[in-house]
Amino acid sequence: MTKQITILLLTALQLSASCLDRSTDIDVGECYEKEGNTNLAQAAYERAILEYDGNVQARLKLAGLYRSMQMQEQAKAVLADVDNYQLTPEQRTSLSAFKTTETESLSSLRARVNLDVGYDSNINISPISDDLITGTLKGQMATLFTRLRADASYLHDLSTVGGWFLRSDANFYYQDNASAHYYDALYGRVYAGAGYRGSNYSLYVPLFYDRLNYLDQDLLQETGIRPDLDMQLSATFLLNLNATYTARRYLQSSNKLRDDDIISAGAGLFWIDGKDMAYLKTRYENYTAINDDPIAFTNKNLYYGSIGGLYSIGNIFDIRLNYQYRYGDFEAVPAGHREDHNHDLIFALERDLLKDLRLQAQYRYVKNSSNYDPATYDKNEMMLGISYNY
Repeated sequence: MTKQITILLLTALQLSASCLDRSTDIDVGECYEKEGNTNLAQAAYERAILEYDGNVQARLKLAGLYRSMQMQEQAKAVLADVDNYQLTPEQRTSLSAFKTTETESLSSLRARVNLDVGYDSNINISPISDDLITGTLKGQMATLFTRLRADASYLHDLSTVGGWFLRSDANFYYQDNASAHYYDALYGRVYAGAGYRGSNYSLYVPLFYDRLNYLDQDLLQETGIRPDLDMQLSATFLLNLNATYTARRYLQSSNKLRDDDIISAGAGLFWIDGKDMAYLKTRYENYTAINDDPIAFTNKNLYYGSIGGLYSIGNIFDIRLNYQYRYGDFEAVPAGHREDHNHDLIFALERDLLKDLRLQAQYRYVKNSSNYDPATYDKNEMMLGISYNY
């Protein structure tokens, strides 16, 4: 009997020693957790947090360990701390799905405010969307700009009716152009809807309304519905499916022939590992004029594909990269058939200044090639910004 105990102790010590060969405390903790040594796994995750208080991955690992040990209050406290860090929207979605197994109701308000200053080499192309009327007859113009963005989201679980929840979102955007005020833009959108969360998925169906003031006029308003489904495929993979119907109506009589309805469908696959994230996304959009004699090229089909992600370089800074390709197939008009090829590249460096403040430097390049000459353009945008996360 004594010999058996000695063998078991030696085996346990060998296993534990092998875990110490791992490169990071998180790797060590994962190794101990697989062995069933929860005390050493907990200590390893806590060491990682002590070394860097903003280590999101270590906090998620520790919360998962607490829950496996039926320590729900400790897990809840760790997850509450995670909410305070500068997570990407995709990470927040993943974190929300991670919380769905909690039995208690959840109510949360999240908000983010960005203040940016920058330079745009071609302000004629709207920074909101190039699918808008522009003042291109004025000629290409460059300008410095100041931009204010604000986003807020409120989620309330209806714990008395299973996994149902209510959610509302608001987005605000204002851009002031130093030498091209004709292109100043003021935009706002609100969402409100209900959803249901299962063990590994979340379905949200909101209605939305938005309004845009642009080109010195109250330009347009949009109403619609956007069902959105998130599915947690594994601990690190998230699948998103969405569809949208939008009724876009221009508010000035001179633009009414531009009115259209938009139907779109999209899918995205996200890999999330702590603070690092990568994704592949695709989307299809169909624009249909509601008038019998619309403005040329109102009817069209757009096909999108994008790839990107965020990678953290230690505790120094984060690199964010996104490349999007869009193919535009426009309905033929007397002037001919139009095809567009659009390339949009964004590269950004980000760094946390304080717990709730983040600094960002971003460069964006857009190039649109078309057999319709007025639609051919390129655009460079350089920006420095700071964000506050609540």
